[in-house]
Amino acid sequence: MLSFDWFKSLLNFHWLAGVPLAVAQALFLVLFVVIGLLVLTIPRSHIYEGVERPRWWHNLKLWALGVLLMIFVTYCLF
Repeated sequence: MLSFDWFKSLLNFHWLAGVPLAVAQALFLVLFVVIGLLVLTIPRSHIYEGVERPRWWHNLKLWALGVLLMIFVTYCLF
């Protein structure tokens, strides 16, 4: 029988108690930057697939980066 005690202790998050708040906040901000960079790597052909006459507001990269920016600013402020 498999023991999942290590998984149960992992979900308690007691192992994160020693991480300073500034470090945790910086890690989340870096995560949003990485996600933003990954969004920028999406090829243009995938974004405008099925759109006959693409306009600037059809660019999903802009919308995704806008949402990520709002989350980023929220995390910076709070």
